[in-house]
Amino acid sequence: MKKLTAALLGAIMMMAAPFCVHAAEAPIQNPPYLESIAFNNAQIDGGFRTGETYFTVTLDDPRKNVSLKSYTLSGDANVTVAYTQDEAQKKTGLTVTLLFDSGSVIYTFDYTNPPQYTISSNANLEDISCSLAEVRPQINGDDTAYKLYIPSDLTELTITPVTQDVNASAAPVMLTLRDGQEPEIPITVTASDGSTKKYTFDVKRVDKTCDEIKALMAQPDFKSFVEGERFYEQPEFAVAAASAAGGLALIIIIAALVRRFAANPYDAEEKSFYSEK
Repeated sequence: MKKLTAALLGAIMMMAAPFCVHAAEAPIQNPPYLESIAFNNAQIDGGFRTGETYFTVTLDDPRKNVSLKSYTLSGDANVTVAYTQDEAQKKTGLTVTLLFDSGSVIYTFDYTNPPQYTISSNANLEDISCSLAEVRPQINGDDTAYKLYIPSDLTELTITPVTQDVNASAAPVMLTLRDGQEPEIPITVTASDGSTKKYTFDVKRVDKTCDEIKALMAQPDFKSFVEGERFYEQPEFAVAAASAAGGLALIIIIAALVRRFAANPYDAEEKSFYSEK
């Protein structure tokens, strides 16, 4: 009886196994996908084609890095960018990953004319790639401290540094944030000659959610989601500043009038008490 029971259980498990595997490997229904994408300093050979995930790109200037310029997305996903490298740590292309609740889609863009390796002391940042984030001021050659504005409810933050010199390097940053957390993020750029330059990005949350910012970014005339969010751009600050300026101006006017019309306590024709007789 025990042997019969064991045999029956084994048969049931064998019959159920294919169904379990089939369920686990079931394809994701209607996953998000890129409708278009463009890069700075690179052109996609043959143009972007929906339904494909592998492309080659030609660099406009092999001495400079490639960065994400724009994209349009069908569906809801977070977009991250990363560079691919060979065994010698030379950049050979980049990947664009769409991350969503049920999985991910990876697009690969390999360089047809990869940059030539040269020694340089250039450790400057050109830009950063960070989904649903905005840097202020714009990254430049002088400043090393910046503010990174993100949505109020963002919890996963991925930053890909874009170095000015294609042969310089900087490690990507991936953080899981707590509700309301606003950390200061250090980024170090290492030039090809080994010299380094340190940057800091002070995270600030704006009063907009991820969905609200995605809707703003989808608008054809979108420029910024930070404008009007900083404290000195708020109406309350403008009213307070105007009131303070008006009050200061009034004080200056009153002081001028007092100086002009106040009575002189001394009589110009009266002889001085201490004058010589």
